[in-house]
Amino acid sequence: MRTSGLRPSLIFAILASLGFLVVVSWQSWAGNTVTLDSLLVATIAGLSVGSLYAISATGLVVVYTTTGTFNFAHGGIGVFSAFLYWELAENKDGIGLPRLFALILVVLVVAPAIGVFLDLILMRRLRTADLVVQLMVTVGLMVFLLTLTGQLWQADQARSVGFFWEGQGFFIGEFKVTWHRYMVIVVAAAIALLLRLLLYRTRIGVAMRAVVDNRELTALNGARPGMLSSFAWALGSSLAALAGILIAPEVQFSPANLNDVMLIAAIAAAALGQLRSLPLTVVGGLLIGLLQQHNAQWLSHGADWPFTRLAIAPIVLFLVVLALPQARLEVGRVATNLRPVERTTNWAEGAFGSVALIVVAIVLANGWLDFGVWDPGPWNQIALNNGIAAMVIALIGLSLVPLTGWAGQINFAPLAFAGFGAFLFLKLAGESGNALWIPVVGLLCAPLGAIVALFAARLSGLYLALLSLAFALLMAKLVYPHPKIFPTHTFADLSVGSYTLDSRYRFFLALIIVFAVMMFALVLLRRSRFGRRWVAMQDSQAAAATIGVNVILTKVIVYATSAALAGMAGVFWAISKNSIDSGRDFELLANFEIVLLMAAAGLAMPAAALFLSFRFVIEALGGRLDEAGSFGPLVWFLDSFLAKFGPGLLAIGMVVNQRGAVFEMGKGFAPLLPWRRDARRELALERERGRVREIGGLGLTEPFTGEALLEIDHELGVVDDITPAEGYRHAVHPEVADV
Repeated sequence: MRTSGLRPSLIFAILASLGFLVVVSWQSWAGNTVTLDSLLVATIAGLSVGSLYAISATGLVVVYTTTGTFNFAHGGIGVFSAFLYWELAENKDGIGLPRLFALILVVLVVAPAIGVFLDLILMRRLRTADLVVQLMVTVGLMVFLLTLTGQLWQADQARSVGFFWEGQGFFIGEFKVTWHRYMVIVVAAAIALLLRLLLYRTRIGVAMRAVVDNRELTALNGARPGMLSSFAWALGSSLAALAGILIAPEVQFSPANLNDVMLIAAIAAAALGQLRSLPLTVVGGLLIGLLQQHNAQWLSHGADWPFTRLAIAPIVLFLVVLALPQARLEVGRVATNLRPVERTTNWAEGAFGSVALIVVAIVLANGWLDFGVWDPGPWNQIALNNGIAAMVIALIGLSLVPLTGWAGQINFAPLAFAGFGAFLFLKLAGESGNALWIPVVGLLCAPLGAIVALFAARLSGLYLALLSLAFALLMAKLVYPHPKIFPTHTFADLSVGSYTLDSRYRFFLALIIVFAVMMFALVLLRRSRFGRRWVAMQDSQAAAATIGVNVILTKVIVYATSAALAGMAGVFWAISKNSIDSGRDFELLANFEIVLLMAAAGLAMPAAALFLSFRFVIEALGGRLDEAGSFGPLVWFLDSFLAKFGPGLLAIGMVVNQRGAVFEMGKGFAPLLPWRRDARRELALERERGRVREIGGLGLTEPFTGEALLEIDHELGVVDDITPAEGYRHAVHPEVADV
């Protein structure tokens, strides 16, 4: 059945976008002469680039439509495939295969194999997982693939991929159109038509779409859901590989840049098709390509807006998500609700943990801990810099605890809020660095979070995640690069009165204290009325509304709280870096890494933010061991493998540990605490439940008893068939012969 709620909002968004486009064009017209030839060339170039976006986006839609999983690793697969194609066909020192043969090999053999492998090993286990887990596993895969590509092909080296039919084409007036761009349009149209026929005119296509709606019912009608899922992933991976190879000649050929170009435009185009409509998805890809090329051809935004063309896809994504209809209130799923087994940390435990963190940090930084075989000694400037970098990221990660961990509002824009806090502090404190402005920054960041909440209040689930992604991209591509936001001068040292944090050790100690105080404040907030409301909203918005919780107001409050925490953390983040690099500090991957490490550790627990120090701790430990000179293999493992691949692997590990590492660590550590009698009782009960009685053990290692026999009958499911109505009344021991 077709939904009718989208059309009015979509029409309004289109009209508003057209009005905005007219105003921007009028103000930014470059003055270039418009001729039929130049118009046709810009249009063909836009259709060519847009066709590449459409190919990538259709791969996203195919996987989501047929498996229900939104694949953020789509760009990573395309990047890895493009570099593999370069190795086979473009590398002068490589194999030197013909371009067409290398293309067929990668697109029709390697990429489908990657898709099937991912489905068999990971994705089938996520079928019933929560949305946050599904998204974070695919984000972890993306980070892992990009890291693997960078390590295999030294991503910092300049490379290029040539066009097919290099230099050949046809002329439109004085302008030449290459065969490469022309054939891309033809290929995109053919793929869209074939996919439409596959999904709606073939038995396998209908079965692929039916599996998402009801997997069990589809299987009862003769379909094989496992095979269909693998086929969908193979098809989506092939399309990602094809898009990556064809886009590579058009852009700077590096893993991060190619991933951004593929993924962001593909997500925006797929969102225009509501992640289901292939025709609208193709239209979305073509629209983005046309807007980019015509913007470059006819408009000039001046030196203050150098990255406007890169913001077109995020703008389209933002407008499209806003045009979506009001989301229905979500109902919690009892089968996957793990809340009954969660114990809320009390204030005494929170205080003890905060004090313990400060003590441990002081002991380690001063080198008071001697491991016997190795005395690390006090931290030098490099170690302190690593510790500071770890703690400022951990502070930003704390902002995700109430918003995503408790309220269930997925946020991919922690650095966007942190950057706003850094900007406010720069304008308010100036060169004084007065720390008393930090609480004011938090209060001023809260309205930004509230404004975002008003947009996000209509949405839920995946579209909420995409809105936060669009917001992060808009701030990174359009706002923060403006030279008046972060001018080229350094942040001053923090000062409180006459006391200045002018040494790295003082600043590190201040960060530890601030983090401990914020962590303790979150422990108290979790037990407050607001904390309980946020958790109730995550479990079931419908149930929360039923008992009188104002869902919209609750979302506004939690967004404002999260933005205030991130804004204050952004002050420390900016000061630790001395200056903000707007071109690199707000990259999409940096936001992703914060969120995925928090998710892998356990978003609902403030202590999970310490996991954001993972890479810095590993690199620092590797450096200290390298100085010792006798731990070569261990240093290689820490520096060359764990520090680089660890974040992606931790997120992928959520397949088997969906509650997060901190939850499991706390569960194992709790019975050791003297006051946790409840944890020891729970552990004893789990061990008792895990002790399965085997029939062969009775009479040998365990005595025959009526209770034991009755338990075996229950396990075998034969209680009503052979168990006596009066039960087993006799306790029979090994030395007794008759039962």
